[in-house]
Amino acid sequence: MARRKQEAAPAPADAAEATLMMGEFVAIDREIALEKLAAAATIDRITAQRDARLAELQMQAAPLFAGLKAWWEAGGKDELAKGKRSAELAGAKIGIRLTPPKVKFQRKVKAEDVVAWLKGLRWTRAKDFLRTKIELDRQAVIKAVSVDEEIGDRFAAHLYIEQQDEFFIDTGLDEDELKKELAAA
Repeated sequence: MARRKQEAAPAPADAAEATLMMGEFVAIDREIALEKLAAAATIDRITAQRDARLAELQMQAAPLFAGLKAWWEAGGKDELAKGKRSAELAGAKIGIRLTPPKVKFQRKVKAEDVVAWLKGLRWTRAKDFLRTKIELDRQAVIKAVSVDEEIGDRFAAHLYIEQQDEFFIDTGLDEDELKKELAAA
């Protein structure tokens, strides 16, 4: 016995029933939009509160960090680290560490200039410092296949273009108007 995956959808018998169903659909779609906007507004408010609190805490921490850095450089490292780069202090680590390495360009030199320079060299290792990203341009394929049947035949063994009709209902709800309504409520 086959299992039913979904309840059968009620279909209107005539235009009057369809009009009633459409009205109900639009009302539900409007409620969905209002719920999303209300949640987004709440998230924005909470995010703003969090950001304000974090800014306040960072302002409190900044002079402490600067003071500890000055103390470390003025002699704290000699007192605590004894030749090492860092030390434990009050359950935390304090010291100096290396940042991850970065490639920096000389003044007025751009990445494209370095790439062109490496391509022009007769050095066997030059290719080790270049990489190429190759990917399928799907939009170009769609355009070419839809315009030229010969190109479509060439691609036929590997891919095909699919485009389907899709049922839609556009309720025409204006999100800005809903935001204004939500703000007024």
